[in-house]
Amino acid sequence: MSAPKKNAFMLSSATLMMCRYGDTPVFDLTPALHGVGLSEEIAVNLDSSNVDLTAGIAQAIVDSQRVNVQAGITGTVKEYSPENLLRAQGLATGAVTTLRGKLTAPAAAAAVSLSVATDPIPGDPSSDMGTAAAAVKAGSVVLIQDPATPELVFPARVKADSTYAAGVHTISIADTPLPAGMSFPVDAKIWVVTEMAVGAMGNTDLFSVKIVGTLSNFNRPIVAVFPKVQVTKGFNLTFSEKEYGTMPWEMRPLLLSASEATGRLAEIGTKAPGKVYAA
Repeated sequence: MSAPKKNAFMLSSATLMMCRYGDTPVFDLTPALHGVGLSEEIAVNLDSSNVDLTAGIAQAIVDSQRVNVQAGITGTVKEYSPENLLRAQGLATGAVTTLRGKLTAPAAAAAVSLSVATDPIPGDPSSDMGTAAAAVKAGSVVLIQDPATPELVFPARVKADSTYAAGVHTISIADTPLPAGMSFPVDAKIWVVTEMAVGAMGNTDLFSVKIVGTLSNFNRPIVAVFPKVQVTKGFNLTFSEKEYGTMPWEMRPLLLSASEATGRLAEIGTKAPGKVYAA
């Protein structure tokens, strides 16, 4: 066995951070603001091909040049947040909303209005509907979920900004009333959700990506930064009864142009798509 030279061994997880390209400098990304959450097997790899000069009947290689060098980023993301579902389609997160409430009065078939008290998700204060008027905006989508039958869910479109009085938000769904034969009891959950198209043809967004991992001894950091990245694969909804669902992401770093490689990005330049800093 070869003798080890340094305690620089790789047995570690890494934190994947990303934002819309141009929103935040890639060096400034932080786990709290830009992390994708629980993920594993984050990897940065290089692939390339060669152009060979050969000679004679034997086609012996006398010279070779490496060409088509491409960097890739892969990883498995386990958090199915609205932000990650958008990122997995190559879409930068914009207005992402998750609020939760509960009915204070039953909603019967043909109901065009909902009376809702806030009921935030435990541990997620951002899901609190609060006490402000217009907490739920016109055009939003709400999911009405039966507490006894969680699979019974009706998506409704909010017609006008909600109103608030005496602890109750009043939400109009006049354009999408409850269908015949469907009703929901008091305490039915009301989810204000993010709506996203799936599989739509169109332009995707670019991202800035920062990856931070540590080696197995002394928390020696390894940091990879890629200021311009395209997500090429990742969306996957698998409802499994045997194991948790995951989204296998693939990303492709791109070169910066001369006009983009300014300020601190000049450190990365236009010859390589990113840099790795290793302690």
